[in-house]
Amino acid sequence: MAERLADIRSDLLTQQLLTFTKRPYTSWQLVNQQVQTIEKQLTTVLAKHGHQLDDLKHTDRGMLAAYQPNELEFISKAVKNLRVMREVKAVVQTQYNSILTTAFPDSDLDKLETIDKEQIYTAVVYYDPELKPLSADDLRQLQQQPPVVFTSQQHQAGLNYLLGKMELKDIQDHRLQRVLKHDGTRQLFIGECGQDPKLDHQQIEMVQARLKQQTTRFDQYKQDQIKDYQAINYHPTSPKNYLMNILDEALVTILYAKNTDYLRKQQLRGLKETEWAMTKKQRQHQTRNRHEDGGMHL
Repeated sequence: MAERLADIRSDLLTQQLLTFTKRPYTSWQLVNQQVQTIEKQLTTVLAKHGHQLDDLKHTDRGMLAAYQPNELEFISKAVKNLRVMREVKAVVQTQYNSILTTAFPDSDLDKLETIDKEQIYTAVVYYDPELKPLSADDLRQLQQQPPVVFTSQQHQAGLNYLLGKMELKDIQDHRLQRVLKHDGTRQLFIGECGQDPKLDHQQIEMVQARLKQQTTRFDQYKQDQIKDYQAINYHPTSPKNYLMNILDEALVTILYAKNTDYLRKQQLRGLKETEWAMTKKQRQHQTRNRHEDGGMHL
């Protein structure tokens, strides 16, 4: 019986994780919302009997003796669902953290919101699949001039798959297969295709329309199934815009929070900018005084 329950929990966990990889941040928001909803419902049921959520952590048989069968069934199901959701969150955070820590060994990931982790994770998986540590200079270069990852032939193969003209297994390149499976990396791929002059750009518009249709259907299905579901859609973007938008200066500082060389350079830069601003203000003040003096001599 214990083995069977473990299998069921494992299946639920796998199912949740598969949904997660399709729509990562939407799924993260959904899990948080579901946890809150279930905890609220549990609190209401427990309060009728003078109990609180914390009491479930060290419950004994006597505590639940006065509960109705339907209440016990609800509590059992709710506790199981909460456990699965917390495991999903833990697995996802572990995945994000392990990838980001490898790419940015000097980072302070505790200071990053989950949406930031997901967006940077997407960029790392797309541009740095071998997970080589990225220096601040590497990152700056990546932002200014994102490399073209795939050939025109691979672009065309990916678009054919996204248009339903071929199966994923028929794509020879495993890196491209991985990119096409997930929303975030897929959008970077489409953005890269948009900059390929050898492609018919009408088919890119067809791909975007098709994905939008699929996403709308998926979101509608989820909303029918789960009332807490709120869609957060990925918008068409170019690789450069994506990287410039997600990697602002505050966030980059977090990625190199333990890198003394980077922090020292940032400090020097800050001092130079302050010095320049003060000099500029001084120059404006002197110019204004000269104008005022000139006016008096006229």
